[in-house]
Amino acid sequence: METARIIIDTDILIDLLRNKAEAVAFVTALEEKKLVLTTTVINAFELHYGAHKSRQPEKNLQATNKLLSRLAILPLTSRSAQKAGHIYARIETKNQSMGLRDTLIGAIALTREFSVATNNKDHFKKIDDLKIIST
Repeated sequence: METARIIIDTDILIDLLRNKAEAVAFVTALEEKKLVLTTTVINAFELHYGAHKSRQPEKNLQATNKLLSRLAILPLTSRSAQKAGHIYARIETKNQSMGLRDTLIGAIALTREFSVATNNKDHFKKIDDLKIIST
């Protein structure tokens, strides 16, 4: 791992909420290395959105809040919004597509010099210079 500062993406956070062994082991290993584990306000939105849409919103919101309380939540700043705009425009000029939320998460990571831990490498690999870690 090239950096000790990591943003945990929504797909891994969801797997943690579902207590999937691979995600639990992955995050536990990162925690044991005393790495700085965070997520972003965008990921927090995605988790809350999913919890509200679920069949058991109260239970899932409680679990979401408990998980998020373990992590620092990085904001979207003017600097990261500017970077996201640049990334999104560059990707579109290549006739590619990428979700806006993943673009925002990637821009937050780049502007703060964090890696992104995700299993959604196909989206994030479109962002130049972004360090990606997967389970």
